[in-house]
Amino acid sequence: MAIFIFEPSVSFNYDFALRHWKFLYQSIQDLVKQGLKVNLFYGEAIDVFRDLFETYGSLNVFSHQETGNDLTFSRDKNLKLYFQENEINWFEYQQNMVVRGLKNRKNWDIKWIKEAKKEVLKKPNLSLQKTILSNKYPVPQDLITKLEESEKGVHLGGELQAKMVLDDFLQKKIEKYWESISYPEKSRYYSSMISAYITYGNISIKQIYQRCEEFQSIVKNKKSLNQFKARLKWHCHFIQKLEMEPSIEFENLNPLFNQIRKNKNKKFIKAWTQGQTGYPLVDAAMRCVEETGFLNFRLRAMVVSFFTHLLWQPWTAGSGHLARMFIDYEPGIHFSQFQMQAGTTGINTIRIYNPIKQSKEKDKDGAFIKRWVPELRDLPTKYIHEPWEMTDLDSLLYNFKLGKNYPRPIVEFSKAYKLAKDKLWKLKKSNANQYISKAIVKKHTRMQKKL
Repeated sequence: MAIFIFEPSVSFNYDFALRHWKFLYQSIQDLVKQGLKVNLFYGEAIDVFRDLFETYGSLNVFSHQETGNDLTFSRDKNLKLYFQENEINWFEYQQNMVVRGLKNRKNWDIKWIKEAKKEVLKKPNLSLQKTILSNKYPVPQDLITKLEESEKGVHLGGELQAKMVLDDFLQKKIEKYWESISYPEKSRYYSSMISAYITYGNISIKQIYQRCEEFQSIVKNKKSLNQFKARLKWHCHFIQKLEMEPSIEFENLNPLFNQIRKNKNKKFIKAWTQGQTGYPLVDAAMRCVEETGFLNFRLRAMVVSFFTHLLWQPWTAGSGHLARMFIDYEPGIHFSQFQMQAGTTGINTIRIYNPIKQSKEKDKDGAFIKRWVPELRDLPTKYIHEPWEMTDLDSLLYNFKLGKNYPRPIVEFSKAYKLAKDKLWKLKKSNANQYISKAIVKKHTRMQKKL
């Protein structure tokens, strides 16, 4: 019997959005179309399994190993205890080359490659499946109605859809993938758009890697293909960090950085979440992700850098919002990247993105900004990146007034940049950081022999 449990506690968690469950529901419906009978429940996992155990008298439970957030980790520990107390066998299987119980990263890359090349399991025999005898925890109809509503601009879930998206990418887009990856508009077309399908198990890293291998002789731009394959490894690399150190969901990887960015500014946080900071590319990115659930990596890094460095906000005050926005939200990647961009690892290069420079370089003609910040749509290109540079005459000519039609910059870049740079580098260069960083590097750096 295949089961899926929609857990109320998950829906109340700070990182949850209904769009996540919608994608999961679409994925389940896709499996149903392929002949799998999926029994749906709405309730806490411990209660559902307790009822199943009372109904059948004995159980064997099979699942993948999940590297989730603190909530699901606590749930799994409680389930494990319940299963042990009731002699229920729980078989967990490694997922996407993330290794449970790993102490360090010695030869991790070599192990990853070996795992990626192993044969993909065949589809199981579905003729033996059964449905449950009774369901005391049915999914409410009003929730089903919401789950069946699609969101405009957000990808649809499902295994068949995942395979179509991957093949479309490898057949039509891979050649320009690498040259387009950092550009807001181009990347929306030339990126693989496969990340959400990996997050929700529609397709595995192993399947994607082996499909890429099949295209190795066909794709002309080898750099593009190899860079894409490298990112498959990065996916597991970052999740492995959370697997080995769950505390990074809430705590700085490097405790030395606990002494900075302690205070929240509600005005700044609200402006950032609503795309009203007065910096066009930042605002375009924040509005885009709210509607579509997707941003390319460069924009993700930039909006986090802006939030933590220029607005000087604690990264934990923004991680929940973007978790809810990203349709491909993956805790291991999300919190690792948030800390990298916030500079709180102590081992990574501190990057304070200049949103004006990024705007001029990556959205030169302002196409992305004009799409998502319509207030600026009628302005000439020379002002689209810096509307505050408009003269009074131009303001009259284009019937545009800064502070009325579009907000003034919430902070002055050069001052905010200097403040963040001075404080962060002072900590990074300190003797204390050198000492702490050695332990972090030893635990989380991928140490391996050359292939």
